[in-house]
Amino acid sequence: MKEREKTYALLARLHTQEMETQASTLAALQGEADRLVSERNRLDQSRKEGASVTMVEAMPYRGRFLNIVRKENQRLSRLIDDVERRIETQRDKVLEAYREVRSSEKLREEVKDNIRRAIRQSAQTEADEMILLRRITDDNQAR
Repeated sequence: MKEREKTYALLARLHTQEMETQASTLAALQGEADRLVSERNRLDQSRKEGASVTMVEAMPYRGRFLNIVRKENQRLSRLIDDVERRIETQRDKVLEAYREVRSSEKLREEVKDNIRRAIRQSAQTEADEMILLRRITDDNQAR
């Protein structure tokens, strides 16, 4: 049974490492999403500033500028949507790895409990045998 306990402990460590790897990937994806959202916000701020230009000389370029900003905004939105889908998938992987860790830990605890029970039962059986042997010895001496 000790070997089973060691095996489950090893499995728990392996699952913990897998969970940490998946969590690290999730954190990187969330960082990428934050970066893209910040970039889109800066672009939106630039659009607002560019749209408010009232100089006559800039008017011919304003429409083209706004069109370029709109296309870039759409591109960033698609990238953000893609990263958010990947984040959801990665969250599922992290949760699955967490479940595997908990399962391995639970199995290990069950094995440890079984070992403790077996040791207690063995000790109780040994004590019962000692009591029985004393009674037999006492009964034989009394005759």
